[in-house]
Amino acid sequence: MTRVVAVVQARIGSARFPGKMLENLGSANLLTWVLTRVSTAKRVDEVVLATSTSAQDDAIVELARSLGTTVFRGSETDVLDRFVKASHAAKADLVVRVCADNPFVAGEELDRLVDSHVSGQFDYSCNHQQRLNNRYVDGLGAEILSTGLLEKISGLAYQRSHREHVTSYIWDNPKDFAINAVQAPAELAYPEVKLDIDTIEDLALLNEFVAKFAITPRSSAVEVVRSYNKFR
Repeated sequence: MTRVVAVVQARIGSARFPGKMLENLGSANLLTWVLTRVSTAKRVDEVVLATSTSAQDDAIVELARSLGTTVFRGSETDVLDRFVKASHAAKADLVVRVCADNPFVAGEELDRLVDSHVSGQFDYSCNHQQRLNNRYVDGLGAEILSTGLLEKISGLAYQRSHREHVTSYIWDNPKDFAINAVQAPAELAYPEVKLDIDTIEDLALLNEFVAKFAITPRSSAVEVVRSYNKFR
């Protein structure tokens, strides 16, 4: 059996928005939103928070463990190495990489991603943002690749940007990989919509949105997008 592990990348330090993981969106903080929503995926065998060994990340480690999430701690700056080691620790065959600044990541879209990836001979698949004109809303999905490919990339990637951004080596060398950009279903095909949180202003806007439409960590991707299209 293929073991699928969702590895959620998060830390307290952020150049644009320090501490955002513990900021509230509606009634819960961002990390709780993400871990709760990822845990609803039926095609994921385990959810792991991959954070750094820095003492400032102790707070999110404690929070994740209180939610029953496995935690792996590794390098703060070499995120690619952190992912390789987290994948080994979780005994993952396939790794679903989730960015914790996507509070509306949806379990059903992670399932769609896994199903699409295993249906073909792909090295890498994604549905977290628009790639290759797949028309996805930015922030509902994730990306998936094997632990073996993570190891391969780690052996090839020497640029700092490739160590900080786990899959950037693939996109900088697309001819070397079989890439699958999962096509968005019609109800989620709004590539102009951005639902991730990079700044304080992003959070303020999305707080207005969830309050107006009573969106919760249990709301479906379709409900989120349908409501957001009324909001914007």
